[in-house]
Amino acid sequence: MSKKTTLLILIYLTVLNASGQELNFSPDLVFGNRSVTYKHLVKYYISPKLSVDNLTLFDTEYEEDTNNIYFVRNNFSYQFNPKINLNTAIGVKNPGAFCTVSLGFSSKTTNFSFAYTAGSTYQKGFSLEQSLVLSYFPDLGHNHKGYINLLATANINANEYIRGLQQFKIGLRKKQLITGLALNLDQFNNARKKLQNMGVFLKYNF
Repeated sequence: MSKKTTLLILIYLTVLNASGQELNFSPDLVFGNRSVTYKHLVKYYISPKLSVDNLTLFDTEYEEDTNNIYFVRNNFSYQFNPKINLNTAIGVKNPGAFCTVSLGFSSKTTNFSFAYTAGSTYQKGFSLEQSLVLSYFPDLGHNHKGYINLLATANINANEYIRGLQQFKIGLRKKQLITGLALNLDQFNNARKKLQNMGVFLKYNF
């Protein structure tokens, strides 16, 4: 196991122990055939309408460094009503710094949640960025639920499909712990470059 993989695992375990009850915190770790992916979302509600969050993702290959992926976004959100919110964000991702202004729509029931966001991102030029998150938790009985989750994003401008990703997970949830199978797909520069990572995941919702 490489030093980077070991470091990601240590970060994951440290954050599990250090997380506070005042934050909504959801880390997950994917052990795939190509790489290890660490991702977390930390969200804090300033008021019923205002919140800040940090979304961080590191994808590191076991032996090579040529296809490492990083994404760190700090977001400020204002909720007009339970379903519509306005977001402003800054961060860094391949290949550098970016800022985004977007509008989001979300809906949630006991076993299903849906969120769609679209807006303008500036990173060496303006582009349209969209994201979709679907989650389904069917009841299985005996304090267990199924878990089906899809995350898809697309970043495009007038000339090309700059960046896209799709992350699909299916598994089993017991209370806050979720485990199962994961598939991560990444595309760059009109999909001339494609990466795939398939494996198992571990996620915990605080």
